[in-house]
Amino acid sequence: MNRYFISGCLGLAVFFSCSKKEVFYEFRSFPQAEWDQQEVVRFEVPVHDNSILYDVFLEIRNNNNYSFRNLWLFVDYESFDRQLRSDTVYVELADIYGKWYGKGISIYNYSFPYELNVQYSDTGRCVYTVRQGMRENPLKGISDIGLKISKKSDQ
Repeated sequence: MNRYFISGCLGLAVFFSCSKKEVFYEFRSFPQAEWDQQEVVRFEVPVHDNSILYDVFLEIRNNNNYSFRNLWLFVDYESFDRQLRSDTVYVELADIYGKWYGKGISIYNYSFPYELNVQYSDTGRCVYTVRQGMRENPLKGISDIGLKISKKSDQ
């Protein structure tokens, strides 16, 4: 019951926090807040305007069962012409004292920039895929990962 209440509150917060500048905002959840190394999260992003700049953010939701201060991610981007770019991303989720950077009480939502000032080469669909790169498998305490793409603020 408590878990459903918290999930409902998070859902409402996401719904009401969306702005007109956001063009894409999706989350993927992991059962029992465990992310297996073989589980690849895929986001298919429609791009309707390639004349403007975008900011791309990754969002992590973790709970108090997460045993680490940091998280390694492998992020792949497939462009419209099927070109693939791979990145290794390091994320600090807590300070040296164990205080989570994300907002929340028992589930913490942390948003961080992945790429800023992105200008897509074409319109259509591009694909971002994300895998966890930690040694622990499954990775306990990560409940969701999200991708948010917004129009650049000063446009």
